[in-house]
Amino acid sequence: LGRRRAHVLGGAEEHRTGRADDVRTFLTTYGVALSTGDLDTIGESYAFPALVVGTTGSVLLGDPEDVRASTAELARGFRERGLVGVVAHLVGVEEVGDALVWAHARWSYRDEYANEQEAQEVRYLLRRARDTFEVCVAVPVGP
Repeated sequence: LGRRRAHVLGGAEEHRTGRADDVRTFLTTYGVALSTGDLDTIGESYAFPALVVGTTGSVLLGDPEDVRASTAELARGFRERGLVGVVAHLVGVEEVGDALVWAHARWSYRDEYANEQEAQEVRYLLRRARDTFEVCVAVPVGP
């Protein structure tokens, strides 16, 4: 069995590893790409194949074009609802091994006045790649 360590953000464990800071940086970059519609950066944020697992089924993302296409659809829906910004809040990080972490993020979807209009929590299985992370699995949490 691999080593697993949960991090309560703000605690001593987080400080020792710095892993939460790296995940937070990844999510911030990803959120900026979502906010600006940078489909190339979003596509590069995934490992392939990647999997999105929901309560009613799963979607396999086979390449960056699959990610760009699904993200473009989501972005249109956001704009139609008046949402123009996305802000990530890292809820927690759990190490699964040297290169894998589960990250629990809360996404705040903002209107033109920076007011939160919607929110969603997602758990990500991230793999360290290059100097950042790649999404292997995304699991929306809750309704």
